[in-house]
Amino acid sequence: MTSTEQRDKLQRQIWQIANEVRGAVDGWDFKQYVLGTLFYRFISENFASHMEGGDESIHYAKLPDSIITAGIKDDAIRTKGYFIYPSQLFANVVAQANTNQNLNTDLAAIFSAIESSATGYPSEQDIKGLFADFDTTSNRLGSTVAEKNNRLAAVLKGVADLDFGDFEGNHIDLFGDAYEFLISNYAANAGKSGGEFFTPQHVSRLIARLATHGQKRVNKIYDPACGSGSLLLQARKLFDERFVEDGYFGQEINHTTYNLARMNMFLHNINYDKFDIRLGDTLTNPQFDKDKPFDAIVSNPPYSVRWIGADDPTLINDERFAPAGVLAPKSKADFAFVLHALNYLSSKGRAAIVCFPGIFYRGGAEQKIRQYLVDNNYVETVISLAPNLFFGTSIAVNILVLSKHKTDTLIQFIDASGLFKKETNNNVLLDTHIEQIVQAFDCKADIDHFAKSVTIEKVATSDYNLSVSNYVTAKDTREVVDIDKLNAELKTTVTRIDQLRKEIDSIVRQIENSKSKNTSNNDILEILLKNIEIEWKPLGEIAEIYSGLSGKSKSDFKDGNALFIPYKNIFENMEINFNALLPVKISADENQNQVNYGDILFTSSSETANEVGMSSSVTTLSKTPIYLNSFSFGVRFKKEFQLIPEFSKFLFRTSHMRSEISKTASGVTRFNISKERFKKILVPIPYPNNPDKSFNIQSDIARILDNFTKLTSKLTSELTTELTARKKQYEYYRDLLFSFQKP
Repeated sequence: MTSTEQRDKLQRQIWQIANEVRGAVDGWDFKQYVLGTLFYRFISENFASHMEGGDESIHYAKLPDSIITAGIKDDAIRTKGYFIYPSQLFANVVAQANTNQNLNTDLAAIFSAIESSATGYPSEQDIKGLFADFDTTSNRLGSTVAEKNNRLAAVLKGVADLDFGDFEGNHIDLFGDAYEFLISNYAANAGKSGGEFFTPQHVSRLIARLATHGQKRVNKIYDPACGSGSLLLQARKLFDERFVEDGYFGQEINHTTYNLARMNMFLHNINYDKFDIRLGDTLTNPQFDKDKPFDAIVSNPPYSVRWIGADDPTLINDERFAPAGVLAPKSKADFAFVLHALNYLSSKGRAAIVCFPGIFYRGGAEQKIRQYLVDNNYVETVISLAPNLFFGTSIAVNILVLSKHKTDTLIQFIDASGLFKKETNNNVLLDTHIEQIVQAFDCKADIDHFAKSVTIEKVATSDYNLSVSNYVTAKDTREVVDIDKLNAELKTTVTRIDQLRKEIDSIVRQIENSKSKNTSNNDILEILLKNIEIEWKPLGEIAEIYSGLSGKSKSDFKDGNALFIPYKNIFENMEINFNALLPVKISADENQNQVNYGDILFTSSSETANEVGMSSSVTTLSKTPIYLNSFSFGVRFKKEFQLIPEFSKFLFRTSHMRSEISKTASGVTRFNISKERFKKILVPIPYPNNPDKSFNIQSDIARILDNFTKLTSKLTSELTTELTARKKQYEYYRDLLFSFQKP
């Protein structure tokens, strides 16, 4: 199995486990238990591997706790940042989990001991509170201690069953990837709140590449609104460990997300002395003033959140905001994060920040801040991205790249809004898209409809508008109209429409003329209706009613040796569409009803009474066995009362028959047909004692209505064609009439 296949299998397995063990608890509320357990297993195996030091004769998990001396413990904490006794290791706890009646309290004690082991050491702040969200007494786990223990044991066992291999090589990467996979899935299912703590990996890769572009080494990487740390970790994945000299720094306001970020660092094998993640409000309580400047800053701050702003008079004198001479609006803190990042940026560095597009064109304080950034030549590039790339929002955001080492006075604008691949719920950036953006960013060349570099003077004359669309002209995708050809086609279309109307009018005249007093024996209604012999019979007397498929499971519909007619096919078509059948597996010993030529099929339930019992006729012979879906039933006429399908398809969709059918249904939120009442519906049988005459009359009526239907369908198509052409014709002449000569 390749590493990619192993990773994919592991991710499928871990998401399945995450859903199975949570039971009825919401996945978002249960995430800390799955993520926390994965982290617990990682640090246990990581610590055991460290203690064994590659000596295969040592099995740390099997050693007694008493063998640990104060010196051994002190040395381990200084190296790893924490200590775990053999009895506290994940493997040993899992082994007794199913029978441990004190599991929840034992886990709480172990987590507390791991955190406390760092007290007084340099790693104390990095370890403290890591398991704070793993509440083993929470009612989310169950209402009784036994229920809590059972749920905890299931989580522990599920994570224990994940195959990461030996704790070497790719094993560490698999742990980190599994953790980020879980976080991304939780974010995707959490709606708006998910986007606030996780930046999708494809966007993170782009931001990390922009912030570190052209640098062989950076002192530190910083994210002032780090969420779960995904942006910081993408920078690590792009380069070797020596690229970042002094580590990874981040601040996060949400306590749970702050813990996720710290766990994420450990799970990607970043030791405590190589990262510093702190809790707090970046704008009003920044934690890294003494650690700046940073050579690379990456950030996806919350969009347009409220902050204290002008209500705190000291902020206008803060060195981060004072140079701009104005604070970001209280209702929109976006530019406060931008100015904070700029202040923390080194003279050789870059900051790549995801921004809400409105801040680039709105007036007031935001315009003044843009003026400060532009006049001081801090704006290197503005990139517009495609919509729906982030969890919880479909907004097409921008990336603002700031630099303090520009060698020119140009601002680059890149329109990347067309670069994306559509997936199930979100769009994604492919590696080729990222490469295309980075190449344009690197060369700074103008590319038609994609990239444009503009002088800061031009931006100034445009009210310091930094919207990409203001400078990069979108490609004109409008059709070039050949007006002579269009007019000729319209003339032909109108001729066809006139002919179709005449043919339809001819049919109508044939029917309507029979209503006049001067009728002859050749009139169509006279022949078909007035002199016809009709007998009305209950449907149950003239036909057999059979059910659709029964006893089938989902797996039977993945592939199969037969075909079935889905509900939608019946509901939408008067005749079954044989190009829209689906596969089903039918065993030789199954007693399922097959659909035959001439059958009339009905939907047996619907959300509204007037839509229940929609019908469709089987007008085509099939060599392959055909079956009916479980939510429909079939009607098969007895030979002596045969109604031909071409006639029946119209009959059972007439207003009268639809009204009678709807009366057989009952329900509150969903209406279901009573087959006993359905059998009592009266059906007209032409010449019941003369099959030839019956066939001829049915065929004549069907032929008239078929012709009417086809002509109407053609007319509809031609009218649509005309309307489309008229719109092009109008736009052409509108633009022509306004094509005034410029001076």
